[in-house]
Amino acid sequence: MATVLERLAATIAARKDADPAASHTAALFAKGPAKCAEKFGEEAVEAIVEAVRGDRARLTGEAADVLYHLLVMLASRDVPLAEVLAELERREGVSGVAEKAARGPGVSVRRVSDEAGIARCLAIRELVFIEEQAVPAELEVDGLDPRCRHYLATLGAEPVGAARVLPQDGRAKIQRVAVVPAARGQGVGLAIMQRILDDLAHEPGMAEAWLESQIHAVAFYEALGFVAEGEEFLDAGIPHLTMRKKLSAG
Repeated sequence: MATVLERLAATIAARKDADPAASHTAALFAKGPAKCAEKFGEEAVEAIVEAVRGDRARLTGEAADVLYHLLVMLASRDVPLAEVLAELERREGVSGVAEKAARGPGVSVRRVSDEAGIARCLAIRELVFIEEQAVPAELEVDGLDPRCRHYLATLGAEPVGAARVLPQDGRAKIQRVAVVPAARGQGVGLAIMQRILDDLAHEPGMAEAWLESQIHAVAFYEALGFVAEGEEFLDAGIPHLTMRKKLSAG
């Protein structure tokens, strides 16, 4: 007998060619794999927030949303649930340490100041902000990069994420946090933020980190201790909120 996940996966697959106006699942497919992956990431962050808050009922609901959007993301790339279940069966009985070692290196984040490293950061930002989100190039390349600290995330040897930090007299503005579509859902953004916040927390006189978050990422930053303030505003045509976090160094 098919499990509820298998029945759900079959229903989702059947919606791929449905009318987007008549089916929420079909509407997700119509936006393409990158948007399906982005939506999965948003739902995962919401589940993380509820896990931190400890609300059992809300976590249960968010977990169900995560599973649904995981199946949509898989189907958008023609990966059947059966292949994922087979992979789980393959790992069954294998120690977690051995399994992770077999996967190869995980996410690594480092601060870069050399020309090549900064160029990799800029290339990632161009892909995410200019090409994917249609931010005008003159807004993305704003002339402030020489004053900023740059962070580069890699999976193995592959550059997959970037961010920059602009110091401001005892405060630091975190900007341009970007993860390439193929690496989303693998903890890259979290690793970048944890490295930046750790660096800032150990910097004498650094009292506060702040950022301007796109609305879909607010829950992600809240889980890291940031607090939203003020009214929603547009930046490059995208809704944002200002968010702040006190640092122990201050």
